[in-house]
Amino acid sequence: MESHTPQWQNIQLVLSGSGSQTLPHQANRDTFLLQDTAGVLLPHVDKDVDKLECRISHYFTHNTQILWPGLPRLQAQLPTWYMVTITNADERFRITTFCFQPTAPPPRGPGPAPLSGVFSLYTKTSQVQVKLQGTVLLTCGFTVDHAHEAVDVTWTFRQKGGWHQEVLKYAGKQVTHLHKQVEAFPSEIPRGNASIRLTNMAVKDEGSYFCSVNVAGLHGQLSVEVAVVEAPKVTLSPQTPVLTLEEGEEQKLACEVSRYFPLEAHVQWLREPVEGRMLPEVVRNVIFSNHRQSSDETYSFSSYFLLKASLQDDGVRYTCRVEHEGLQMPIRKSIMITVTERSGTTWWLLVMSLVLIVLLVYLLKTLNQVRSVDKRKPY
Repeated sequence: MESHTPQWQNIQLVLSGSGSQTLPHQANRDTFLLQDTAGVLLPHVDKDVDKLECRISHYFTHNTQILWPGLPRLQAQLPTWYMVTITNADERFRITTFCFQPTAPPPRGPGPAPLSGVFSLYTKTSQVQVKLQGTVLLTCGFTVDHAHEAVDVTWTFRQKGGWHQEVLKYAGKQVTHLHKQVEAFPSEIPRGNASIRLTNMAVKDEGSYFCSVNVAGLHGQLSVEVAVVEAPKVTLSPQTPVLTLEEGEEQKLACEVSRYFPLEAHVQWLREPVEGRMLPEVVRNVIFSNHRQSSDETYSFSSYFLLKASLQDDGVRYTCRVEHEGLQMPIRKSIMITVTERSGTTWWLLVMSLVLIVLLVYLLKTLNQVRSVDKRKPY
């Protein structure tokens, strides 16, 4: 049995079971009543219904009868099967529930169309991030309305380029590991936990992981997107908190951003006066090196500029600010600049001062001699 690509339809769904909830819907949408007496959907619905989206599609069986326990067999007309998918707006979880209408749907009247939910497949989150060489848990659970014996579970990995492979199979109560980085929980699978753990993650391991569960002729599948995210390391050169320069001296200030993934990283140099309320200035004459890729597929590059010290830079802090997907807050690395007056100017002032002192002494001495001569003249 196989199913066509579903044609989704936004709906209003009224759940009835041990309790009841109404999911949000748009005006003039069809309404369905899902009888969830077996609890295959209600226990997994988030309480914040305003963030939930609900879609429904036909589950095409090609006129093949689904021998689901509890359904009458050899019916004149086969039940109509549907897939109801509920997702959270924050992508925290996704639930797909298989439902049926026992007979042909009645003419649409004012009441909702009845459905019966029998099998749900769900994940706590459809998007996860993991660090390089890290470990991540991909959740995949299922709920069935009856005690089941034959359950088949398959996990498949697909890279962004399209290459794919099976990484784990569970059939006949036996687990087959097809990838050394995948760990399963065999004793938990009969209880509805088909989750796997991925270890020692590398860049090549990011992509889509598909959890497929087959129960009594129904085939459910959901995907979990795994992204490898490594935050950058940032270092400054020179590696000193305070840099003393002489007026007019030139110094290269460099910011090294290394071992990050994915590629997008934003770097900015700021000139920040320590005192006063002046806003930081963005340094304009900055040069960026080409990106370098290491053996683990992480990236590195440098950002630098040439500082010509002036007395206006005395007490100023230059900061390299780095933003990246792997950082909750930008990294800031700073260096304080201290500028002294040029030594040549100081010596010149000292020499000039000595010359002036010598001239002053000479003039005073000459003036005293002239006064002495004038006193000895007879009148």
